[in-house]
Amino acid sequence: MKRAVMFCSMVLCASGCDRPSASPAVQHVALAGELSTQSAFDTNCRGCHSQGAEGAALPLVNANYWKVATDATIIQAISHGQGRSMPAYLASEGGPFTAEQITSLVHGMRTLWGDGQPGGGGGISPVLTAGSASAGALVFSTACASCHAGQGTAGSVVDPMYLRMISDQGLWSAVVYGRSELGMPAWNQAMPGRPTGLSAQEVCDVVSWISSQRVSNEKVTK
Repeated sequence: MKRAVMFCSMVLCASGCDRPSASPAVQHVALAGELSTQSAFDTNCRGCHSQGAEGAALPLVNANYWKVATDATIIQAISHGQGRSMPAYLASEGGPFTAEQITSLVHGMRTLWGDGQPGGGGGISPVLTAGSASAGALVFSTACASCHAGQGTAGSVVDPMYLRMISDQGLWSAVVYGRSELGMPAWNQAMPGRPTGLSAQEVCDVVSWISSQRVSNEKVTK
């Protein structure tokens, strides 16, 4: 999995956006009838979910993402936040949008970047699924370590500080969707040691193993 800048909090807004800000500034703006989908995205989401390599989280202009992620998954992430860094955007939780506006925003983004097609395809779940950490250790060593081990070319994904910042859902999204603009393949694309990518089960396993390293590292540092 080449060049992911330590998977740099890739999660989605459904998939784990984990942006590095203790108290993110949220623009309180209207959506329905007053602000287009693109404007709402530019104002509230682009800083993390931009199309270029500078975005801290998974770019949402990603056809593979919209193919897999369901509206319910995305609405949940936007409404209630995700991980330690993505805030809740639902008005009742201090955000700028009503539930109806969030639904409208998701439908608008799907129309723009997912061709309006429903999610839930792509052969893998859009949300975290449990796997075997012991099996994941082998997957990591053969498919991921050259880029993401301690001396990897893209930075370590088992670094304690990184694992404190990203949620398990963020890890899942990073593996499933990749970052094509950074040279990191999606789960079912060719990667070092795995010319056909990973199976759905191997994704479950490798995410479970990476997550288990968070527990180990936190015990060591306490």
